[in-house]
Amino acid sequence: MKIALALAFSCSLLPGLIIAGTDWPGYGGGPEGLRYSKLKQINTANVSNLQVAWKLDVTDSTVASQTQPIVVGGVVYGLTPTHKVVAIDAITGTLRWKFDAGISGRGANRAVMWWSDGKKERIFAGVQSFLYAIDAKTGKLDEGFGKAGRIDLRENLGRDASKQSVVLTSPGIIYKDLIIMGGRLPEQLPAPPGDIRAYDARTGALKW
Repeated sequence: MKIALALAFSCSLLPGLIIAGTDWPGYGGGPEGLRYSKLKQINTANVSNLQVAWKLDVTDSTVASQTQPIVVGGVVYGLTPTHKVVAIDAITGTLRWKFDAGISGRGANRAVMWWSDGKKERIFAGVQSFLYAIDAKTGKLDEGFGKAGRIDLRENLGRDASKQSVVLTSPGIIYKDLIIMGGRLPEQLPAPPGDIRAYDARTGALKW
């Protein structure tokens, strides 16, 4: 049997188990968001034998985390309660890197997004009104994306961006080289339009 790892993240046991060599590349497991794995190594006959292999406390706030890590290539990518992005070795539990946007996020932030064109590999993370592109290997901001590595979700709405509020509380969907996203808007007027937008995953340019 392959090594099974139960991940304790922000002191909460997250849904699913991380199995060496098996990816969970998107929120809910993948683009379909089914939250289902076809793995059969763990079943009702042996689940009672599981033991915690490692724990890593990344709590940076008294507020509970609302996030579901993703797993790609043996690395766990997730968010702390204040929306710092972390990369963790899925086998050892070692923190590989931590990205701090310099903005203290608050509220729900349910997952990051992973994208690769076979050469570059990026993690996209929403922190308040900004979407950041992070090099998945180094944790450094990829400044070839948007303006110095990020895009402002308040822009391109036909209104004064400084007066808008758009927050990415749930990740978008990666389709080929597009990042397709909505966002959380205020519930009172004035409020920005609830446009669904697609951005180029390489450049950050608005496509539609």
